[in-house]
Amino acid sequence: MRAEIVELQGIVDRLLQGRGIIKVLEAGCGSVSHLRFNQDVDLVGIDISEKQLLRNTNLRESVLGDIQSYEFPPHSFDVIVCWDVLEHLPDPQAALWRFAAAVNDGGLIVLKLPNVLSLKGLVTKWTPHAVHVFAYRRLQGISPPDDEDGGPFRTYLRFSIAPNAIRRFAAGQGLQIAHQQTYDVASSDWLRRRKFYHFAYRVLCSAARILSLGVLGDSEYVIILRKP
Repeated sequence: MRAEIVELQGIVDRLLQGRGIIKVLEAGCGSVSHLRFNQDVDLVGIDISEKQLLRNTNLRESVLGDIQSYEFPPHSFDVIVCWDVLEHLPDPQAALWRFAAAVNDGGLIVLKLPNVLSLKGLVTKWTPHAVHVFAYRRLQGISPPDDEDGGPFRTYLRFSIAPNAIRRFAAGQGLQIAHQQTYDVASSDWLRRRKFYHFAYRVLCSAARILSLGVLGDSEYVIILRKP
């Protein structure tokens, strides 16, 4: 996803152009940040894992808490970034409501997440956690750590975070769609290197799109919501 991050970074930079110091919340921040900001940044991170917070050295302030229930003051952030987190929540809409309340007027909510309405999304949603661990080990060549802080984490992938559902949520909260982009795991280097799996996945995706009459789409998406 390197190229997609570079493109997204440019879009975020343009949307924030001309601002001074900005206050950024990384929601479910983990140990690493995915976006960088040209401006002076007051960076706050919230995560349920104290170990992950301690590993993230970019944060000015660390908050140990659950984004589904933590009450940030209204209008307290210029940018909220939530990267591959909502799919792991049993109640992602609760987090979205809190984001909408916590972002400043003119602020951005940047969401990156899997598309549940895709072949990969539905397989992920309806298969047990052991299958996800196998995919990490066999396909991506990643050995999950022994503790619960390094993933892969349990995945719920509620239909309430499908792209159309997020757009409806935005409309209901008076948020604008500043940018939306989809892409597919088929373009990732780790899958391309495994030619058999890559070919099989592409064939199955094509069949799924046809059989679903176009309802199923790319496996990942990014959406930027802007508060007027």
